[in-house]
Amino acid sequence: MLLKVDLIRNIILAISVLCFSYGLFHWGNGIGQFNFEALIKSIAQGLAIGHIYFWFQSKLHTNLKSGVFFSLVFIPAGIYFYAFFSVLPFLWFWLLLLIQFLLVFTYESRINWRRIPLLKNILIAVMWFIQLNLIPGLAGNMNLIFTPFLLFYFALSLQVDIEDIEVDNGKINTLAGMLGARNASFLVVFLLSLFSFYINLPWVWIMLTLLVIKLELRLPKGSYDLLLLFLGLYFMFL
Repeated sequence: MLLKVDLIRNIILAISVLCFSYGLFHWGNGIGQFNFEALIKSIAQGLAIGHIYFWFQSKLHTNLKSGVFFSLVFIPAGIYFYAFFSVLPFLWFWLLLLIQFLLVFTYESRINWRRIPLLKNILIAVMWFIQLNLIPGLAGNMNLIFTPFLLFYFALSLQVDIEDIEVDNGKINTLAGMLGARNASFLVVFLLSLFSFYINLPWVWIMLTLLVIKLELRLPKGSYDLLLLFLGLYFMFL
């Protein structure tokens, strides 16, 4: 049952990232019509991020046969490399992937930066920025390399900690746990508002409404997916 829930949640995450990624291409390049190349890259981004988070949460790989294991690893990787085929010869592309791999590898072991509250949120924001902004930006979409997006990703990582605050309690210290759910929620609102100011978006009311609804109606975990989805849709229909 838990495996099914994790799978559904990460499919929703993948779709949200796909929408957000395609919206970024629209925002950065002013795409006025359907763009197949941007869509393929967005699908690859959604699949990569949804896949990684699914493996983090479910630990599925520990019970898989080797053939199935390699299929679940290499098929998504193949789609991703196909989408970014044009940048495979560049050293910076592999260096950025290596940085992300090292961060993922040391997530709960070695350095175990997951247990370091502020560092955790910063590194997660950096990974999202590398994946969704820096790599596509260096691949020919330079307008996507816009550092205020780090504020948005930091807010997302903090929102995840707020949603997991009861699960993490007594196990690991998080920034949300240190601040308390209420104060952390205010910080999320501040970060999203500051991000909107820097990026000149008149959509702050959307984020505030989502957060108020979450607090009042107690939406299930994964509300940060809605922020990705709505921002992606906003960019698409600018």
